[in-house]
Amino acid sequence: MRNLFLSCVILSLVPVSPLALQADDAGARAIIESALERNGGEKRLAKVKGTASKIKGSVNVNGIPIPFTGEIASHGGTRQRIGVSLSIDGQAIAFVSVVNQGEGWRKIVDNTVEMTADELTEAKASAYSVYVQTLIPLRDKAFELTSFGEREVAGRKVVGITVSHEGRRPINLFFDKETYRLLRSEVTVRDETTFKEVPEESTMSDFKEFDGVPRATKITVKRNGQLHAEIEVEDFKTTETVDEALFAKP
Repeated sequence: MRNLFLSCVILSLVPVSPLALQADDAGARAIIESALERNGGEKRLAKVKGTASKIKGSVNVNGIPIPFTGEIASHGGTRQRIGVSLSIDGQAIAFVSVVNQGEGWRKIVDNTVEMTADELTEAKASAYSVYVQTLIPLRDKAFELTSFGEREVAGRKVVGITVSHEGRRPINLFFDKETYRLLRSEVTVRDETTFKEVPEESTMSDFKEFDGVPRATKITVKRNGQLHAEIEVEDFKTTETVDEALFAKP
């Protein structure tokens, strides 16, 4: 249960099915520059070192939607804290997951345990994906950006890029061709029930402005084309400094 929830609630995600890519690094970087300019501006976004969100929604487990409420905090690409309350058979179960640099822990009710190697790998990938989707890091030449032309997402024309980095999973990002808002990310995650890698897509909608930056307040997550989770962002804040205590061992 705890691994299943962790994988689905993260706002930023990681690679997916192969696409016909174009060797067009300059075109891909132009897309990122347009997205930065149209969605907060470089100066404002460059100050963003971390994010904090309040969320609610449901995750499907064996076809049964399980409601949850919670908070997610991320800083850089190496720190992330998820604290949620799941409602199971009318009972609230508290769950905390923390990845801090190269270490990770999980806490269910009063029981804290170290993450396994596989769990830590997934938690690191999730934190990295959230970091990538702040966009500013993608100006670094350590990231390889490749465009793959136009697609359609929820009736909107989008332009897509693949983000690659040594030692990291590739990430596909789709931007609205008119507004350059991020409408979808496509990822590969390790399924907690089958222990196999599966394609996952997150579709963003209902944008509102937080701290001067448009953010999606609704996220629909699918795995293998099937509904996996529905997430609503109730509040979103950006941070410029790190609160070390927030990422300490629970």
